[in-house]
Amino acid sequence: MPVQSTNASATDTDRAGTLLPAALPAFCTARVILITLALGVILSLLLSLVPGVGTERWSRFGTTLWLVTWIALVTVALLCASRRWLQRLPLAALLATVVVLLLAVTAASSAVAFSALLSVGWEPGETAGRFVLHNLAIALVVGLLGIWVFSLHLANARQINAAAEAELSALHARIRPHFLFNSLNTVAELIHERPEAAEQAVLDLSRVFRAALAADERVTLAEEIELARRYLDLEQWRLGNRLRVDWQLPEPLPEIRLPVLTLQPLVENAVRHSVERQQAAGPIRIECQPGRRSVGLVIENDLVPGEDRHGNGMALANIADRLALVFGEAASLRAGPVDGRFRVKLVIPQPGGAA
Repeated sequence: MPVQSTNASATDTDRAGTLLPAALPAFCTARVILITLALGVILSLLLSLVPGVGTERWSRFGTTLWLVTWIALVTVALLCASRRWLQRLPLAALLATVVVLLLAVTAASSAVAFSALLSVGWEPGETAGRFVLHNLAIALVVGLLGIWVFSLHLANARQINAAAEAELSALHARIRPHFLFNSLNTVAELIHERPEAAEQAVLDLSRVFRAALAADERVTLAEEIELARRYLDLEQWRLGNRLRVDWQLPEPLPEIRLPVLTLQPLVENAVRHSVERQQAAGPIRIECQPGRRSVGLVIENDLVPGEDRHGNGMALANIADRLALVFGEAASLRAGPVDGRFRVKLVIPQPGGAA
């Protein structure tokens, strides 16, 4: 099967009005710094082109560019350092804090710049107080303009997130009945093949149903693995010693959350397309590979020659779509034959690992 990757974005505010981490940009990035420098050049150029500057236009451009760049970079550095604190503030308080921070940096930088320029022979046309107030007025206009642009961005992000959540719910609704019907079929087959085990299998099935139906749309990795274990216990009644599972799990498990019914459909595919169709299939390998920024989840099973994996592909597409809606480009799903076995690898970002 060809490689499948996931891409999407998720940004929003919660119901209490607190900005979620994804909505606040990561200020300590080359992209943000380059944009800041570019906007600083544009602002400096506009200020140097105002009427009345005369022959000192380019000299004023250089001085203004130096001051604007300094103010912008110091402000971005402070925002970067305080991002964790800022993203816990209500939206109105956050925006007000950013504007106050910009004005404070502008006032301090303007006062220092005025003294520095005087020391090199600059002849000001205004007092230090008026110079600082003039720059504060410009900074206030720029700050309010930035708030307006950010508000437009946030409104658009809310619309995108609402659509993504609706699509995610639809994908969950599509995979849950598939899971439940397949589990019922497993018990139905067991009643005919091993009636003495059917009662215990029904009890196992009820536990699986309870976990699948009661779960939120996003669960911890431990909860998802427990659901997969319960499903395998159910299949063990039917397949007996033919079903072998090689669990490779670290202790403790990584503290990540992922869409419910992410692992179980992959484990079910391994059972249906490998163990069920061979008398001596190799073990299903389920491995967790924790990393600093992400967690890898690997499911492997023997390949059956000439096997039609159309149903497998439908489950993979559903999981890939849900990962894309939740994690965007930070998550991925890759599937295909590797050394005579079918291998699926999920990559889930660690909390904060994609920032």
